[in-house]
Amino acid sequence: MVSPVGKLGQVILKEKQLWAAAAMVVVLLILVFGPAVSQVKKNRATRDKLSERLAVLEEKLAVLSGVDPLLVDERVKRMERVFPSKKPVVELISTLSQLAGKHNLAFGGVSLKPGSLQGEGEASKAKAEDLADLRFGFEVGGTFDGISNFLKELESVAPLMKVEGVGLTIKTDPVVKRQVVAVEAAIEVSAFYQAPPESLGSILTPVSLLSVRDEAFLNRLFNFTSFETVLPVAQTGKTDLFAAP
Repeated sequence: MVSPVGKLGQVILKEKQLWAAAAMVVVLLILVFGPAVSQVKKNRATRDKLSERLAVLEEKLAVLSGVDPLLVDERVKRMERVFPSKKPVVELISTLSQLAGKHNLAFGGVSLKPGSLQGEGEASKAKAEDLADLRFGFEVGGTFDGISNFLKELESVAPLMKVEGVGLTIKTDPVVKRQVVAVEAAIEVSAFYQAPPESLGSILTPVSLLSVRDEAFLNRLFNFTSFETVLPVAQTGKTDLFAAP
């Protein structure tokens, strides 16, 4: 016959065995289903993130769908003509030569300023938002009216230029009647250019619409006079612009 103390010990032993079995079951469940639960949580987080990206892309697509691609293409071309991404040496000489011809002026005496022939590698070391400038001088010869009209139009032709200085020399006697006054102008200008950005940013970056000020600036670009890039046939060295042929 088992004593009461022995029965109590057996009950306690069975309870310990049950608790041990329950603990083993819990451990097994964690080992088996733990990674699956963790993966489910990761999948939910990924799904939420992708849903947010999809919403951003759908909004961006809606904005871009309302943009006229032909207008954008025309604006980019116009911007490149007026504000080029590379040093516009040939374009500048061609424009100045044709603009001078438009006003019946002789064109020559082109001289690049020291430092203006820096390599593209040196220019790329500057900050992306910094403007690069090409400074040079040239000479035009003709009448006062022709040179005056030339200077008025100079800052509204492509590529973009800024007049830094003008020096005038009268080549004929202005007192003599019935004689056209011949004038030679030595002009110094700066032309500006800027390399395009290396990246347009993340595809998730929202589209920034143009402000009223940006639109006004772009509309001004359409008023700039553009000439076809043609190398001038006139001599561009330091010569007498009024010498007889």
